Amino acid sequence: METTSSMTSLMERISEEELNKASNILKVIAHPVRMCIVDLLRDNNRLSVVELQGLLNLEQPIASQHLTLMQDKGILRSERVGKNRFYSLAKTDLTRVVDCIEHCLGGSK
Repeated sequence: METTSSMTSLMERISEEELNKASNILKVIAHPVRMCIVDLLRDNNRLSVVELQGLLNLEQPIASQHLTLMQDKGILRSERVGKNRFYSLAKTDLTRVVDCIEHCLGGSK
């Protein structure tokens, strides 16, 4: 174990601005539907709004609200192909947060 003098706090390693940014991202994904979106996009790489609606059993307006918020916060990126809009993770490391939550709760991953 390190001694107190050699340990540094998170606030010493990461700027306050970056900590606030991280906090805001965590607030956005701290919703069951949005955690599922992160997990689905990790496993599928890219999904359309229609595919996400079906997988999550959501109505289109609800799915769009979640996806828009996540895109606005830089968590997702979107691409229009013809009439379809596809979403993918812009911040793929967020899958580790979902893994950590699942692990802490005794999940299988």
